[in-house]
Amino acid sequence: MAAPSPKRSFIKRFTGAIGKRMQHLDNKALSLQILLGVVVVVLSSTWYNTLTEFQAEHARVTADIAEHKAAEQDLPPRTPSIVMAIGSIIADAGFLYSLLLRRRQSAKTRARIFQTALWISAFGVLVAWLPTDFAISQAELFGKGFNGEQPSQVAYAGKLILIGLFVLSFPIAAWIHFRSTLLDQYVVRNFLTPFSFCLIGFVAIWLIADLTDNAPNLVGTDMGTVLKFYVIQLPFMILFVMPVTLLLSLLYSLSQMSKSNEIITMLGAGRSMMRVLRPLFICGIYASLICLVFKYEWAPRSEGYKKAMLEQINQENAEKRRGDKKRKSLDNPWAKIAWMHVNEVDKRTWFVGRVPFDLRKREMRSLTIRQFDGEGHLVVTFRATSAKWFFGAREWRLSNGKTYTYDKDGIPRIQSWDFLTIPGWRETPWKVLSSSQNPEFLGIPGLTTYLKSNPDYDERSLAPFRTNWWYCWAEPLSCLVMVLIAAPLGIVYSRRGVLGGVAASIVIFALIYVLSGSLVAAGQGGYLPPVVAAWGTDFIFASVGAVLLWARARNRELPTPKALLNRWKLRKGRRAMA
Repeated sequence: MAAPSPKRSFIKRFTGAIGKRMQHLDNKALSLQILLGVVVVVLSSTWYNTLTEFQAEHARVTADIAEHKAAEQDLPPRTPSIVMAIGSIIADAGFLYSLLLRRRQSAKTRARIFQTALWISAFGVLVAWLPTDFAISQAELFGKGFNGEQPSQVAYAGKLILIGLFVLSFPIAAWIHFRSTLLDQYVVRNFLTPFSFCLIGFVAIWLIADLTDNAPNLVGTDMGTVLKFYVIQLPFMILFVMPVTLLLSLLYSLSQMSKSNEIITMLGAGRSMMRVLRPLFICGIYASLICLVFKYEWAPRSEGYKKAMLEQINQENAEKRRGDKKRKSLDNPWAKIAWMHVNEVDKRTWFVGRVPFDLRKREMRSLTIRQFDGEGHLVVTFRATSAKWFFGAREWRLSNGKTYTYDKDGIPRIQSWDFLTIPGWRETPWKVLSSSQNPEFLGIPGLTTYLKSNPDYDERSLAPFRTNWWYCWAEPLSCLVMVLIAAPLGIVYSRRGVLGGVAASIVIFALIYVLSGSLVAAGQGGYLPPVVAAWGTDFIFASVGAVLLWARARNRELPTPKALLNRWKLRKGRRAMA
């Protein structure tokens, strides 16, 4: 027999070594290291992008200040780039510390290394994140709106608190996990496996469906823009799929444990039904916290940003087809095209050609401002390429435009200018553009600011904003409602019960979806009080889940539609006989 070649022997030894390594792979350590590695990569790339944007923005604003186009307050803050670098270094230390995990270490040592690495990385994320967010929103935190709005200090402070809770929730969850009993860890592990697959699967399906819909618009766009287009949608996607993910994963894990008689064994060991389900309720509360963090501002804003970004991509593609090769920045796409604002008190009409999604980063473009006299005659028209409002001086500065001054016969006298400063106007960017705000794209800070800045609007006009304000708090709680419903329906003792629980869960989820949309629409239309419209669905189905859970905890059969119908007929017959 011929001896094997050296190349084949090397491949055989290499694959054997890999197989032996995979057999001794530490899944928990690998999961932690992958998580912290992703954190390090995200923080490092964010720091690099922040530093690049700071240098470019600083150079641009410095040039504008030299030409008297901007003020010192328009200079970008240095804080984000500095704290991002510090946070990245701390997160690197957490990742390197996680590499100390070994399979042969004692359980106590592994738990200590696991938790310490998470705490170090969480501290690094907080150092990188909170000061940056504070630097961006410090004006709002001190009650000053650079665009003329009246920001809610409590709402912006709540955002920073939620960010801190979200970051710290990971090491806190690890701390609770290592101090829980083996039975609780087993229940959570059985739940997390299908939950992870369901969440990844639903997000993948969402991305494929969205890519199918928007592929014609994204053709010819660079990969960086496409990646950014889908990354900004992640908060909205996770918020949307989280309830159904919880429902299916709970049904699967509990039904599997029921079929293998593990639930009966736990109950026979002296644990009550509520004690067995307690880890899953904690998971539901944790999922609600994550959804609240996303719904507070990121998810509504990401949906609006997506639509604005898609519209600008379409416009850019149209310009390319016409032969215009000039590219436009997608860092701050236009939220509205052709917006009109009427100031009835001062007899002024504003026509804004392009409304930026974020006024901090871009000015209003293509403006036409018309001034009328008390009798409704046109007096002056201002046409400008862009307009910027200066908070400190409380004045408008128009760029590259013309002034049309009309005499008694309506004949204009035209004057061109590079810059025109107009003090004394009571309009602010917020007043001009606040009526263009879509409540679906505003989180708690934006909705609170809108309601605070426009108290003189009628109730019908404010109803969509009040309803969405309450719905931002109510929608995340649907995760806990799903746990209340899925827990009693997932615990079964026969094959027939499994199918019945799955069917009932699907019907209940469909009812939740339809009823929630109907009530919110009624609240936005002013037909229902905002509180009732936002919280009605959660209250109704939380009550249903509580009744089902009470029946299951006392080992009673869950009421079926057929049983309820028979019971109603029996009572009706007794009343007829009486």
